[in-house]
Amino acid sequence: MASGAPRIISTGNEELDLKLPGGLPHPSLIFIEGRHGTAKSVLSQQFIYGMLKNDFRVVVFTTETTTKDYVLKMDKVGFKALPYFLRGKLKVYSTQMTGVKWTKKNAMKLLPMLGDWALENRKKYDSLVIDSLSHLAIYATPTHVLDFFNKVRVLTDQGKMIVITLHEGVLREDLATRARAMCDGYIKLSTAAIGGRVVKVMEIIKLKGAPTTFDSTISFDVDPAFGVKIVPIALARA
Repeated sequence: MASGAPRIISTGNEELDLKLPGGLPHPSLIFIEGRHGTAKSVLSQQFIYGMLKNDFRVVVFTTETTTKDYVLKMDKVGFKALPYFLRGKLKVYSTQMTGVKWTKKNAMKLLPMLGDWALENRKKYDSLVIDSLSHLAIYATPTHVLDFFNKVRVLTDQGKMIVITLHEGVLREDLATRARAMCDGYIKLSTAAIGGRVVKVMEIIKLKGAPTTFDSTISFDVDPAFGVKIVPIALARA
């Protein structure tokens, strides 16, 4: 896809588009952060689904599951990824490989390698998703982390859509602050108990191109057949 003036692309979810407002700015670097169990992967997969429906070529690096399991999990929550995967529009690479030992020494090399790969292969994809960066960043040096974010920032400026998920607390706060500042969108995920019901909460800290006033706090749940399902506060309290 050619780079140009930022435009809004659908997330593939009408309810979420209305909240965001309209969808996601393209090109942009989106940073999704939250504790374990706050649906970081599902939200990033919702964005992937929208990009696939917008005819993007998407590359995913997953550190938490295998390639096969990642695609099947997308299908199980309503994101019909398999047809795109079979056609080559969606490519999923996993660090979970048979025979490869997950050692600190090996882990330290992965983040610089990923940044170099992303730059060298930028003509082969329109969007790059890393889910999650936690396993790559936890042993990386501060220089490696900032260098990686510099590289994906360059890719965004060249018209790419980049989505990164990260577990809260993995990066030193000064590094996390600098990384967030380099992003066009920063989404913080958490959970909340409302009226006896536990829901996920999406807080849009910043989003390039968004109106100065919009509903920046969104409660949602994960529907096995629908993916991200917006939960109105009134309904959550019921």
